[in-house]
Amino acid sequence: MAIRALGSASGLDLESLVTQLVKAERISKEDRLETAKKSLDSSLSGYGKLKSAMSKFQDAVKALSLDNLNARTATVKQPTDTKTYIEATAKNTAAAGVFDIKVKTLAAGSRVESADLAYTSTSDVVSATAGELTFGADGKSFKIDVTAGMTLDQLRQAINSKKDNFGVSANIINGGGTVGTKLVLTSNITGATNDLTITNNNAALDGISTVPNSGGTAGLTVTKPAASAEVIIDGISTFSKTNTFTNALQDTEFKVQNVTPDGNNATLTIATDKKGTEDKLKAFIDNYNALVTEVEALTKNRVLGPDGKSVVTEGGALNNDPTVRSMLNMVTSALGKSVPSASAGLNNLYSLGITMTSNGRLEISSSKVGSTSGRERMDSALKDNFDGIAKLFGNSDGFNTTLNGLLSQFTQKGGLLENKETSLRNNLTKNAKDLEIHNRYIESYEATLRQRYGALDTQLGQLQGTSSMLSSQLASLPRSR
Repeated sequence: MAIRALGSASGLDLESLVTQLVKAERISKEDRLETAKKSLDSSLSGYGKLKSAMSKFQDAVKALSLDNLNARTATVKQPTDTKTYIEATAKNTAAAGVFDIKVKTLAAGSRVESADLAYTSTSDVVSATAGELTFGADGKSFKIDVTAGMTLDQLRQAINSKKDNFGVSANIINGGGTVGTKLVLTSNITGATNDLTITNNNAALDGISTVPNSGGTAGLTVTKPAASAEVIIDGISTFSKTNTFTNALQDTEFKVQNVTPDGNNATLTIATDKKGTEDKLKAFIDNYNALVTEVEALTKNRVLGPDGKSVVTEGGALNNDPTVRSMLNMVTSALGKSVPSASAGLNNLYSLGITMTSNGRLEISSSKVGSTSGRERMDSALKDNFDGIAKLFGNSDGFNTTLNGLLSQFTQKGGLLENKETSLRNNLTKNAKDLEIHNRYIESYEATLRQRYGALDTQLGQLQGTSSMLSSQLASLPRSR
């Protein structure tokens, strides 16, 4: 059947009528859904920004832990500018002090060699019979199977390719003359008495062992014994089988890399990390202030012009949600409390030099209130009561614990902010489904209108046809005189 446009039978503009009716029905609901979607999207974005700002502030709070605030710096003044002799780190329990350190010797592994002229080339056979070699040092070991007729070079490759080799490197030096070809083995196991040993289970392998089998003669000898590192700290010698010294100075670790020049030692200074602590406190202040700024932007009210219609200031994405301001108020209230377990003269933020401004921001003020300024109180705490700062934040009732616990209620998985976001996402999903339902309804509504107006168009067309026929017939009748 041919498709006929509405109104083609009656001549009326029924197509335009149906289009306008459908448009009117569609727009009213679509406008409401679109407005709702924009509001939901804006709120979801707003909660994302709030959560981000709170998480950053929480990270700054976490950085003010007892361990972090008790941190010590370990600074080494090297004997010369051309080399690094010592690198050091200190635990937060290390005592402050300045120490003179001389690096006398470095730790080294042992070196084992075959005798001069024991071999003339890399293809010399090391054993006519099969056996097993065991390499050991400082309790570590691995084994090599020696096959009958194995050459010197094959032995070298077997040692170097062994998967459980603990650090033995085999090389061949072709010296020629009175030296010949030499097998050289080095071990990376350091420390006095930790020389590389090579034993065998077949006396035929004594020539490639450091320990002979059944009283024979060993063919390999230790030409350089393993050595321990030695440092002299303020005149006292201490040793380590590696180049790392742990607790030679209590709660301090340092690594030696080069022997210090005679008469020119290194200086190790262990001190409280005042700069690191102040940087963490500044980050705490900055991130709190950023949180306040974000909340203000999200909750600001919409301002209209004198005409009541023009917008002077757009409202914040969360200006209709009172819980946002409530969350900030809870954080601000926690900042104003005292810490009972802290030092008597340093038990709140004010005593540390941190104050609240009239616009709700934290600061370290240089202006005096009474006899001191915030800057002076901060400097005094860093200089004279460094451990008190750690107690103020890091004790079980300190700001690190109380603020982190409070912020976690908002930021953690399943917390208030995530629940808000989940609710908004669910509403956005419902909004999208409502739009789909509405679109299906519009399709049905338009089909119904077209069916009804199509029938009307047909009837009107038929009536117009009948009217035309009657008019024609009446016109053909003879007129009475």
